[in-house]
Amino acid sequence: MLEFDRGMPINNDRFTILDIARQVTGQLVPVNATFSFFCTTPIVEEDLKQYVHEPLAALPPSLTAILPKIGLLLVPHLERAARRGPAIVSYDVVSEPAEALLSAETIVDDVVILALATAGLDMSEYHYTLYDAIAGQVTKRAPEKILEDFGKLLREELEVSANGEVREESWALKQKYLHRTVGNGKRELTLWADYRKQALRDTLTLFLHGICCDIDVEAGPRQLASRFIRKRLEMLKTAFPPPEGYALFPEQVRRRKV
Repeated sequence: MLEFDRGMPINNDRFTILDIARQVTGQLVPVNATFSFFCTTPIVEEDLKQYVHEPLAALPPSLTAILPKIGLLLVPHLERAARRGPAIVSYDVVSEPAEALLSAETIVDDVVILALATAGLDMSEYHYTLYDAIAGQVTKRAPEKILEDFGKLLREELEVSANGEVREESWALKQKYLHRTVGNGKRELTLWADYRKQALRDTLTLFLHGICCDIDVEAGPRQLASRFIRKRLEMLKTAFPPPEGYALFPEQVRRRKV
């Protein structure tokens, strides 16, 4: 069990994630060759399994291989900083809900620090946030072949006017692309790249969460039909096979490690 000791009452302090990351970089606890972690408040060993060890164990090896060194910084609350500065760690509930964050990132000594809020979140929401942050790192470094294959699936969906998306963020970018002004080639390429990147990130998040926990999608008018989601997940499963003993789809659960 670790405790972040700054020599003053932690509940009255406000530091940015960069401030804290710089101070604790040498104290990060290794999990494997890629991931390490640090907790700014005590977390018992049993809970650390759910926060760190179990979700990281479910990551496909081929996906982990393209990631940089990552340090997970577990904090109570995160707050948006003014003027686009590094996010602020808070030990109290953020007074303005619109300013609260679930995750944020910074870089120290070539290590990507992913700060994750833990207070008040159920484990499923925390896992989704963790996998979204990891998916963001994967998307930045995805091999061109994966981007091309995923883009082909998106084109196929657009050709049959498939409605909806996996999450709100990719849905919004899809609308921008669909309502683009025809004839502006450079603008169209930018809108397409933004949409493809976010759609890949959102689908990757669902994919990783499905390996560790379950495939959880919210029904609604903006939700992509399950047959298209399934096709995307199959493509990612081929690109990033789950670790031995883990399954992605319900019919494969019996093969997952207990």
